[in-house]
Amino acid sequence: MRVRNEKLVKLGVTLPQFVSRGQVIAQLPSLSLLIIASVTPDDIELDYVEVPDVSQIKELNLDYDLVAITSYSAQIYEAYELAGRYKEAGIPVVIGGTHVIAEPEEAKTYADSVVIGEAEPLWPKLIDDLKNSRLQPFYKEEHPGTYALSDSPIPKYELLEPENYNRITVQTSRGCPHDCEFCAGSKLFGSGFRQ
Repeated sequence: MRVRNEKLVKLGVTLPQFVSRGQVIAQLPSLSLLIIASVTPDDIELDYVEVPDVSQIKELNLDYDLVAITSYSAQIYEAYELAGRYKEAGIPVVIGGTHVIAEPEEAKTYADSVVIGEAEPLWPKLIDDLKNSRLQPFYKEEHPGTYALSDSPIPKYELLEPENYNRITVQTSRGCPHDCEFCAGSKLFGSGFRQ
């Protein structure tokens, strides 16, 4: 089967299976957010919210003490727009993700705090700082790509609405032994597999 994006067809370009694969990935829950939910103390109430289209949100839920956002580069401007709307409402925003790791200063212009690196070892300090009104502008992993994946908790899948997903994400490793110039995997998560 060949899937065509009409904008690319006008340019004379087709990408087999690209659109359908992208739609499948977009339907997966954020493993990052579910993992940081697992390292969040039990006395903190959590919501997991998917935002497929920021422009369609007429009214934000403002009943939060903190909003955490993660994003890939392809959706970063929507993430920044959402962050800006919460900041305007006076709610602190923390942002992380692969794009943010590569462009932390850019991200800081949209968020109160930026997580640079894997969130699990950084999140407990961030939460403690939030509770003590001393949220830092940046939380950076000291030795990127060295976090022991065996210490990573089971994602908090119970936050999901099961009827919204026909599959979930599991993680078996991080990092990559290849150093492809077009991919950030080995640069962000280490140059080998961590299990």
